[in-house]
Amino acid sequence: MSEKKRFAVETLSTFTEVHVVFAENEEEAKKIAAIADYNTSKWLGQQVIRVRDCGKKQIERYIQEDEYFFNGAAMIDDENYLVYTDFDGKTKKESMPRDFIGDINES
Repeated sequence: MSEKKRFAVETLSTFTEVHVVFAENEEEAKKIAAIADYNTSKWLGQQVIRVRDCGKKQIERYIQEDEYFFNGAAMIDDENYLVYTDFDGKTKKESMPRDFIGDINES
């Protein structure tokens, strides 16, 4: 396996969500929907915002920004499976799925 670098890929995900509410008018319906759980949500896709090298300082910043930050990374192993590792790319997280994705370099 060739030497891999760690990157942070920042994306913007887009969803469409439907909130079914009872309200006196459209303005009240919007206010209720803003705080209520949705009835259905569909992911429409994502756009890559930026890709950059990801060093220890960036990891520390992400941890400070989000208490639910996943303490690991994803990579493709030698058998073309998506696997999850520690930040050094070594210890596989056995509790995470191991999904076959094929050759991502094929067109």
